[in-house]
Amino acid sequence: MNNITAGQAQRLTAPCPFGLVSTVKEDGSTNLMAVSWWCFLSNHPPMLGVCLSKKGLSGSLIEKNGEFVLNLPGESIKEAALNCGRCSGRTVNKPEQFGIALEDASIVAAKLVSGSRVAFECKLVSANDASDHVMYMAEIVAAHGDADVRQL
Repeated sequence: MNNITAGQAQRLTAPCPFGLVSTVKEDGSTNLMAVSWWCFLSNHPPMLGVCLSKKGLSGSLIEKNGEFVLNLPGESIKEAALNCGRCSGRTVNKPEQFGIALEDASIVAAKLVSGSRVAFECKLVSANDASDHVMYMAEIVAAHGDADVRQL
């Protein structure tokens, strides 16, 4: 095997299961952010983590609201979901712009993305500095799924 950089290793192992993080903006609308840096952290209690750039809008909304939803979208919304990674929620209402249907969550205020294979409602436990990113560790307070949806 050859020595490679961490960036090269990330490209070789990417993507982790593609997700959309949904958060609530100050005006009450939904922000969606494309994410592949996430992982399960614990079973008891069930926890996951998402690692987000300090530059983005979603991290500040997670810190302000203390919650988010991690959606694992299905293939039927592939193009719309991928478009969420190509623009900023500061200037674009992504669900409206890309025609992404949303559903009410059962516990958190952030919305679920319709057409997802799985969606995790999450409550923030901690935000941990990771240099140019922040790892948001959260308890999964509800999970929703549809085994018939083919995951991206």
